[in-house]
Order: sequence, then C-alpha cells, then structure tokens
Amino acid sequence: MKESKFEEAKKPDFKENELMIDSSQHKSYALIVANGCMENPALVLEILLDNYHFNNKYLIISADGAVKNCLKLKLIPDIVIGDMDSIEEGDKEMIESHTINTVYVKSPAEKNESDTQLAMEYALKNKIKNIILIGALGKRIDHSLANLFNIASDRFKDVNLRILDDNYEISILRNSGEVKGIIGNTLSIFSLTSSTYFINTDGLKYKLQNEELLFSPIRGISNIFEKKSAQIDIKNGIILLVKEIRHL
Repeated sequence: MKESKFEEAKKPDFKENELMIDSSQHKSYALIVANGCMENPALVLEILLDNYHFNNKYLIISADGAVKNCLKLKLIPDIVIGDMDSIEEGDKEMIESHTINTVYVKSPAEKNESDTQLAMEYALKNKIKNIILIGALGKRIDHSLANLFNIASDRFKDVNLRILDDNYEISILRNSGEVKGIIGNTLSIFSLTSSTYFINTDGLKYKLQNEELLFSPIRGISNIFEKKSAQIDIKNGIILLVKEIRHL
C-alpha cells in the first residue's frame, strides 16, 4: 500500500482526534480496536480505506492493550478504555510523544465486561450507529466467542456493527435485507436462534426457500455469491453472516 494513499485518507491530525461530545463535533462512526490477533495490519488498513471509507469521521477506540494494534496500523487512538492492565508503557509513551489529546477511560479491575465490550458500550453511549471492530478474533477462543456473541446482543440491534479481519466481515441480520458481496466469494450463514425461517434467497448459488436453518447442526456454510449482492428474506430468527471480502 502506498504511503500517500494512507496520508490522504487518514493523516493523523491530533487536534481533530481530540474527543468531542458536543453535537457539532460528534463523530458518527467508530473503529474499535481489540487486542486480538492482527497478522496483516497493512492489509486490514487497506480494506478499511478501500471498502469502508475509513477517514477522520471515525472515532478510534482502543480496548486497553490494543494500543499495540493501533500503532501497527499507524493510528493514534482517540480513546483508550479498560482497566489498563495490558497496555504496555512503551506503547503509551509512543502515543504521548505524538499527542496529548488521547483520553484514557479507566474501569475497575474487577468487572463483568471485557475491555472490548466496554469499548462497544462507550460507542453506544455516545450514540454512534456505525461501528467496525477489528482485532476481535485470535488465539483466545473465549474472547473471540465473547466478541461474536456481543455483536448479536439486543443492545446493538439499532447499530450497524461489523467485525473485520483481513479475510472476512462478520455481521448480524435480524430482518430481511440485502448483502453486498463479490461474485465467487463465500457467504456462510448461521442461525443464532433455535431456527430461522428463510422465505427466499436470491443471488446465492444454493437457494434457501421456504425452509429453516437450525442453530445446530450447521448446514449454511460456504454458500457462494452469484451476483454482486444477495437478497435474504427471513422471519422468526436472527442470523450471523460470515462474508469473504477479499478478491480471489
């Protein structure tokens, strides 16, 4: 990825990165960076820039030690939130060498929520309706599952919330809707309720019509986009979508 492309789209402007809660400065998008695995940060950033219009409209929220992932992405967080048990002193010093405007929101060490969940709740509290979550998957299967289950919470039913890595986008569909994709790429569909009734699908190789997908056993893996978008008409259920986002 060319440096000029990054600088044009998201050149760090530390004055603009200062947290503003008043309505005139409120940001409508949030990038939440979690402390999970990020094997190819340059590719993740390229996907954000090319596919998700990543720019200064985004509030960047780091979940505690995820500051390290922010720095890998050449980003300075607006907010660092958590109990501050995993942020490394060197990373904090790196931030403070560039700006004094990063806000640290410290939570109690003994808490029920993960740092990533606190970051999601922070964005929700500030009425941000478009949230992208990166670094949410990794070697800690319990943390990965917690992040997947959290995006399905009713608390976020009115939020456009997605998990991204360098291969896939994970999202929730609660009602019938359109899912954009790349012809030939996969779309896996999971029912998060005991069953989801599919009225019809269009644009996918394997149609679902007047039938149910069960929570388990699974049989919605690796459907294929035959069009640039798929129409999914459902009722009586909630589904989780895992969409391949890279060009083959």
